[in-house]
Order: sequence, then structure tokens, then C-alpha cells
Amino acid sequence: MSDENATIMSWFPDDALEAELERIPLHLLIAEDDTATRKILTKTLEKFGYRVTAAKNGTEALALLDDEADPPELALLDWMMPGMDGLEICRHLRQRKRPFVFVILLTARCGDEDIIEGLEAGAHEFLTKPFNIHVLAARVAAGARIVRLEKKLMMKSEILRDYLEKLDPKMDIR
Repeated sequence: MSDENATIMSWFPDDALEAELERIPLHLLIAEDDTATRKILTKTLEKFGYRVTAAKNGTEALALLDDEADPPELALLDWMMPGMDGLEICRHLRQRKRPFVFVILLTARCGDEDIIEGLEAGAHEFLTKPFNIHVLAARVAAGARIVRLEKKLMMKSEILRDYLEKLDPKMDIR
């Protein structure tokens, strides 16, 4: 490896970056119109170390997801909610470029065509109700790993952009 490549690689402290990303609690949104289910999900996921924000309908959920100051990074969306359903929210999230949100769709609908429709709308995971809380926790943890990988990739992209701008300030890489 050349000295220049070694210098660039030293800018990517994977272990330190990984540890820092693990230390920061993931911000999770629960959008569920059933009060009891929303409270159970909130308490359970807080016990697993997530920072949870809850919404009682789709309109409230979308406003929280569009919050520029502190947007959730992972969303558990009920398919059928008042105001706006989970599929509409998925479609909205896929139309925007950033920030990335990992979406788990929660629903009582369980047919193959429903799963296909949910995934095509932009959900990353599909979980049918009633669900096992341990299965949900495992799927949220898998989503959290993907969110952290996305964050790490974005940080490394910024480092590379800064490095390239220093090499050639006239280059427009944004």
C-alpha cells in the first residue's frame, strides 16, 4: 500500500467509528393507532436501548419523519392508520433522497400479495400482527445494523469528498 493510500485509510478509523455509532442510541419511530400496542412497543423498545418517539396516526408520523432537526432513523409503521397509511408514508420516504430511514411495516395483512405491495412501496421489512416481541426486536436490531452501516458510508463519503476537494478545489464533486 502506498503512503498516500495508507494516509487515506487512516482517516477511516473503523473501530472507533463503529464504537461511536454503537454508543449513540438509535432514534426509532413507532406509528400505531392502537394505544395499547403503541405503548407496549414503546416500553419494550426503550428497554432494548432505543430512543423512541410515538405517533398515533400517519399524518403525525410523517411530520416526525420530516423533522429536519431530529428525524427518526428507523420506523415501525402500522399499515392501516388514520390520516395516512403506512404504504403512503413508505412511498413518501422513497421519493426523498436523504436521510435514510429503515422501515418495518406492521400489519394484520399477511397474504403474499400484501407482502409484495408493502415491499414495493418501500418497506424494508414486513411483520404480521400479532407478532412475537422477540422476533420484532431481532428485526429492529437488524434494521439498526443497516442504519449504522448507512451512517458509516455517509461519513466516509464526506471524508472522501473533502479529500478530493483539497486535491483539486476546482472539481465539483457534490
